[in-house]
Amino acid sequence: MKASIKKLYIALAALALLMPNYANATLITFDDIPGGSIQNAFGNIPTYKGFNFFGGPNWIDTVGSPNWNFGAHSGDFTLINNGQTAITAADGSDFTFGGLWAKQWNTPIESGGADVPFGLLTGTNNGALIWSVDFFLNGSFRFYGPQTGAIDALNLVAMNISGRTFTAMVDDITLNSVASNTSPVPEPAPLALLGFGLLGLGLARKRRR
Repeated sequence: MKASIKKLYIALAALALLMPNYANATLITFDDIPGGSIQNAFGNIPTYKGFNFFGGPNWIDTVGSPNWNFGAHSGDFTLINNGQTAITAADGSDFTFGGLWAKQWNTPIESGGADVPFGLLTGTNNGALIWSVDFFLNGSFRFYGPQTGAIDALNLVAMNISGRTFTAMVDDITLNSVASNTSPVPEPAPLALLGFGLLGLGLARKRRR
């Protein structure tokens, strides 16, 4: 019996070693930006959750503010683009795109309506195009799902017609380390619970014998 319990503990230790490899997805919500995410305000996005934001995008309160009460997919804050926005890893590493939510700027909360062409959502690596998705938005948040391929920049390429740049609100961006894939990423806690459950099952079986 002792040998069997020892084997179970060894299996749990191996599981614990594997767990950090699963938790490699970063969810960017814009709700906890250091020095930012202030109610009824907006500001530049610094390096945040290990990523840099280029092109002058802002974090902005789009739920609690009476001036920009256009909604958010989660929390109170979103990103608004001010032209062409690029997101890169602060350490220069590659990553994969796991999805984001977006809607038209200056539209009532979940108001739907006709789709308007915004531009392109692209992933590039060393300047080479890895994938590209046409970006169409309306007054409700829409999910743009995972894309395959390691990239070093996620780009929101806005249309500009007669001097007017189309503005989008973006929320809940999921970016994965290059070691992960674009499928949902298991969290450590459920894995630990599973392991301890297996341990308990093993002990129960031994006692019945």
